[in-house]
Amino acid sequence: MMRNLNSSNINSNSNNRKKKWLRLGAVGLALLLIPRRSSLKADSKLAANAENEVNNKVANKFTKEDESALK
Repeated sequence: MMRNLNSSNINSNSNNRKKKWLRLGAVGLALLLIPRRSSLKADSKLAANAENEVNNKVANKFTKEDESALK
């Protein structure tokens, strides 16, 4: 009789662990898939800054070439 109780407790603990890991995995996956607003804003700012840097470098390059052509 005691043996049956122990095996049911083991199965119950095993099922509880499985459920806990399943919930943890589902929450983790949801956090990865749901975009955060702050990261979207940061990405757009980075893209704008990168574009500004490229435009400034191109403008500076043309300015230097124009100055050397005038000499």
